[in-house]
Amino acid sequence: MIGNTLAVAVSLLFRFLEGAILLEVILSWIMPGRSNKLTDILSIFTGPFMIPGRKIQEKLMPGFMIDFSPIIALFILDILQRIIYSIL
Repeated sequence: MIGNTLAVAVSLLFRFLEGAILLEVILSWIMPGRSNKLTDILSIFTGPFMIPGRKIQEKLMPGFMIDFSPIIALFILDILQRIIYSIL
């Protein structure tokens, strides 16, 4: 029972993070370069996943105009989710 509840909670957490990353991407298309309370809050949750993606992209493709960090962040989330589910 507790294991099932924990698995549901972890699943909800990962869905929230995936949604936050996608929402941040959409907002960056609608309001490029602008910051407001919503984007600041999203950055708090997505930053730990987006920053490594930006660093990886900058090392592989410095100065590239397209930001692939959301894709890398979703990939990182997928790996973490698989590791956590294998532990549960």
